[in-house]
Amino acid sequence: MPTRRQPIGILLVEDNLADARLMTETLRDVAIPESVIIRVVRTLADALTEMRRYSFTCVLLDLNLPDGQGVGNVEALRAIDRRVAIVVLTGMDDERIAADAIRLGAQEYLIKGHFDGPKILRLIRHAVERNKHVHELEDQRYREFHRASHDSLTGLANRELLYDRVGQSMTQAHLTGEQFALCYLDLDGFKAVNDRYGHRVGDDLLIRVAQILRESVLPVDSVARVGGDEFMVLMRQVEGRLDPGPRARRLRERVMAIRQIGDHAIELDASVGIVLYPQHGDAIHLLMERADRAMYEAKRAGGGVAFYDGTLALRASDRIAEFRVELEDALQQDHFSLLYHPWVDVETRRFLGVEVLLRWERDGVTQSPDDFLRAAGASGLGGDIGLHVASKAFQQWREWIDSGLDPGLLSLNLGEPELADESYLAALGEAALAIGIDPQHVRLEIPVVLLDGERSHSVAARMRQARDLGFGVLLDQFGPDGEALKWLSSLPLSGVKLGRHVMRALQEEGECGAMYRSILAMRGAAAALGLPLIVTGVETMEERRSLLDMGCTLMQGQLFSPAERAERLLERICRGPDGFEAFWMPEEVDRLS
Repeated sequence: MPTRRQPIGILLVEDNLADARLMTETLRDVAIPESVIIRVVRTLADALTEMRRYSFTCVLLDLNLPDGQGVGNVEALRAIDRRVAIVVLTGMDDERIAADAIRLGAQEYLIKGHFDGPKILRLIRHAVERNKHVHELEDQRYREFHRASHDSLTGLANRELLYDRVGQSMTQAHLTGEQFALCYLDLDGFKAVNDRYGHRVGDDLLIRVAQILRESVLPVDSVARVGGDEFMVLMRQVEGRLDPGPRARRLRERVMAIRQIGDHAIELDASVGIVLYPQHGDAIHLLMERADRAMYEAKRAGGGVAFYDGTLALRASDRIAEFRVELEDALQQDHFSLLYHPWVDVETRRFLGVEVLLRWERDGVTQSPDDFLRAAGASGLGGDIGLHVASKAFQQWREWIDSGLDPGLLSLNLGEPELADESYLAALGEAALAIGIDPQHVRLEIPVVLLDGERSHSVAARMRQARDLGFGVLLDQFGPDGEALKWLSSLPLSGVKLGRHVMRALQEEGECGAMYRSILAMRGAAAALGLPLIVTGVETMEERRSLLDMGCTLMQGQLFSPAERAERLLERICRGPDGFEAFWMPEEVDRLS
């Protein structure tokens, strides 16, 4: 049997009773019974009332009504429902006005007195289909914009969108003389939650913090996530008042009130730095830098809220000097430890290599790189720490080889300090050769975000230098961004690692979502270029199964192994496939037993 079409709900807005009767009778004569449902009103006000009460597929709209004239009628309807298809009814002399109505969002127009039943029905169906396709394209563009301008985990604005909004606020402030404030909020205690309970609980905590911040600010304010556990709030002036200090303290108190995520008890604090425009800077980069300094001043005081003042620059310089001494001591005393996070081929059940992760044993507390590498870069020791880490990792890899094991590839993370140093890669190559490691066994992971903006050319040049020295280069934290995709064919890459945000989006959207299709497209593009595609952040058997169904076999994540010290990882490697339990699906275990 042929598929029955969905009934078309039509609202006819026509003040001329004869024209209204002719239109309804014409449609009913040619339409299949119950395929068209018509409701008739005579004024624009009645039309708006009906549209608020019911959902219509199409509106047949007279442009000359007692209470509404011309294209303004179209604008009034679209203000109520932007998704309804609109066909305007006009006289012979009003075709120009009808064309203007179409430019404003109507889909078609009919000339009164030319009511041919089958033609009218076809025109209405075409208008509905055209309207559907237009809104599908608009929805797709919005999703693409949202993905490019918002944080995929929390849904907050990302750094780029925040910069744009700050720029708009600066323009507005210049015109009106109003102030605005930027609050830089950093979570104290987040790393402990992440390390103790895992990334899933850490992500849930970040989502909860984002929700609290969003609910706690004014409608005119903006909230953004600008780092792992760092948020910014753009506070605008309302009725001549700003009051960022009390408002920032309330934000901190509400964040500190989070005591539990799921079944897990947590302790959380926050440090907040505040800058004012224009008092504390007339450029975005100055405001961000000084808000960051104020935040660290609050953190140094044990948490709380701090405003930027001119003496902070001097104090920051003193602290950097003190921090450099502390880092130099950590290098000499070897207080830096390494963890190794394996990646595997699930299809062949092979261990492929390890990513090296840095930790600092500082005053009896283990700190991750997010806690200190930015300050290390400011102190000028970023490259020295990088070489120290690499040498320790090379030595460990050499020991595994000498003991008869095959540890696969060794992967090192590079950041801005290492890539800014023109001599760093050459020194890295010398360190590898000195320990007896061929650079072809080493992969250098470079985040795709470092290719943004003006620095892209210098970072691309470093990648080519790495290739010439024999190293492989992995593009890290990759995602379905059109700007990022262009780098696949233009850079000397040895592989691509998808960021954890990709797995989060896949989990939220499922196999019918845009991320599923994006992963297939990225896998296809990488395969066409001969590049391995490694998916990171795999934490469940369901994710493992979905990725395998998509043809993605190279994975890294807590499901297979946490990041571990060398001796613990050695035990896993020695056990072969049994050392990585998630190689085996439950049904495969049953079949083998």
